[in-house]
Amino acid sequence: TPDPTRPLQGRTLTLDPGHGGTQGGGAGSLGTPEKDLVLPITLRAAELLRAQGATIHLTRTTDTTVGLYDRGQLAHDTGSDLLISVHANALPDGRDPRGIRGPELYYTHPQAQPLAAALLAALRAGLPDLGPGAGAGLKPGADLALTRPTSQPSVLIETGYLTDPGNLRLLNSPAGQERLAQAIAAGVLAYYQGLGR
Repeated sequence: TPDPTRPLQGRTLTLDPGHGGTQGGGAGSLGTPEKDLVLPITLRAAELLRAQGATIHLTRTTDTTVGLYDRGQLAHDTGSDLLISVHANALPDGRDPRGIRGPELYYTHPQAQPLAAALLAALRAGLPDLGPGAGAGLKPGADLALTRPTSQPSVLIETGYLTDPGNLRLLNSPAGQERLAQAIAAGVLAYYQGLGR
């Protein structure tokens, strides 16, 4: 019989903290690179999901360089149900950052839409102070190396904007990172519950 305290028993996911090593990603005014902000969020989300019974594979657990295709290959090789890549957004230099904030979920294929929607809803519920995200917050048809493969639903989470002072404070604080990890874990659970197991 299923253990109600471990609702994700039997589920296998790959979580991908974006960038790492020589790939810093974006950086906000506080100077902390994206790679160092998304790592603790992703590691904590992995911990929360494991506590619910899921098997979690991580593309990196330290500040190491991992190729884009290697990240997707890990999800394929481990037979993961889902691939979730965690990033933080930034506007290019010269763009006015005012009002551009909040989470955005990128995916390529329609099969990933329910996962993206569940994660977005959880981020908005858990962190209303992030802001609503640009437009609808869902970005289908993304032409990204991580979301193109079809071996499992794959989404890329842009948790917030490093170019927005409020988003940056959340991403850069232990309390904000904990809330983001909790929201990601809640979104995954909601997705599986929506499948009706």
